[in-house]
Amino acid sequence: MHNFEISDRFTIADIGLTLEGDSLTELFLAGAEGMMTIILGVTPSQTPAETVNINLTADSREQLLVDWLSELIYLFDAKNLIPVSYNISVEQNDRFTLSGKVAFRIFSGETETAEHDIKAVTYYKLKIEEHDGLYRCHPVFDL
Repeated sequence: MHNFEISDRFTIADIGLTLEGDSLTELFLAGAEGMMTIILGVTPSQTPAETVNINLTADSREQLLVDWLSELIYLFDAKNLIPVSYNISVEQNDRFTLSGKVAFRIFSGETETAEHDIKAVTYYKLKIEEHDGLYRCHPVFDL
């Protein structure tokens, strides 16, 4: 189970999410789906056109979340790719790692528009907390 809620209560040029997940992987999935919903105005769907392997490593789970969401922003901005399905795993050994495959479709600027242009994921009050097996955090995005 994972869930997200969009909030614009931060500042005029920012928008944020409240994320919940039964695991770190589920939390990261909620973050990806929530961020893409902010960008597109709807949850992405359709048949994937391309699959990309993603492997990220970071010293903290917050850094890994920022890296993950930043990678998806880059793929959208630079390659017009919209994630439609995820097969990822987030694990902790000496460091935190995210690995797996993400299926994307092509964003067509001719037939669809982006609702928001996310410039970056911020560290504003970013803290992943776990209570009774439920992970929560509140990432904020610079518009």
